[in-house]
Amino acid sequence: MKIYESDYLVIQFERDKDRFVQFWKSSPECYEVLKKELLNFTKLYKKYGPSQSLWLQQNFTLPLNKELDEWVEKNVNIPCIEYGNKKAAFVVGKDILVHLSLIRLFDEENSKINHNHFASEEEAREWLEETHSQKEYDAEMAISYEGIDKDGNSVIKIRRPSGDIFNTIKSFNTLIEENKFIKTNIEKYSKLTKREKEILVEFSRGLKQQEIADELYISVQTLRTHWKNIKKKLEIRSLAEVVKYVRAFDMN
Repeated sequence: MKIYESDYLVIQFERDKDRFVQFWKSSPECYEVLKKELLNFTKLYKKYGPSQSLWLQQNFTLPLNKELDEWVEKNVNIPCIEYGNKKAAFVVGKDILVHLSLIRLFDEENSKINHNHFASEEEAREWLEETHSQKEYDAEMAISYEGIDKDGNSVIKIRRPSGDIFNTIKSFNTLIEENKFIKTNIEKYSKLTKREKEILVEFSRGLKQQEIADELYISVQTLRTHWKNIKKKLEIRSLAEVVKYVRAFDMN
């Protein structure tokens, strides 16, 4: 039965499934509107206390940011768990980058909500009803160039099994983050000499200084001098940052 409808959001209560189903009629155009809708959702959750929620995100186009992430976790996710939520399923919207910002919300806030993301409503319902079988997706990703659209943008199509949509979207996040890292640090990276790049790669392997020196046929003192220059040029302090540079700039 329908228990709520606004210009943006419709909420149905499937009593036999103990489930709320939310559908965005149109996407909120600002965070204030989104917060208002989510607070109304949370009030109804307190009233009815369903164990599951299903979000149909097809029309949702508002990217989420860090500040909103924290607000949602505090004012929506945690209260809904207290009111009885056990599982939350999301059907991916048309704007993949927007949905990626939703996934980040859960990951970066270490959300207590038991959530999952699906390409179709059918798959989401199967997961909620625990009839969704775990599958291994061995098919390779297929990428094809579809030409140029009317706005002059290149169109690239990616084909993956629908059941693997969550991992596929998260792989986009890795590419996006690496691209941002490269753009931000390309100037620093370009200051490295060939020898410094070689040393950076060796350090990323977790080798000790003596092992690196022996492999490159240089003294430990020379190695330490190079390492001091590398840290200064890249402004790095940890092995994790070394590995990040090596991976982002494909140095292996």
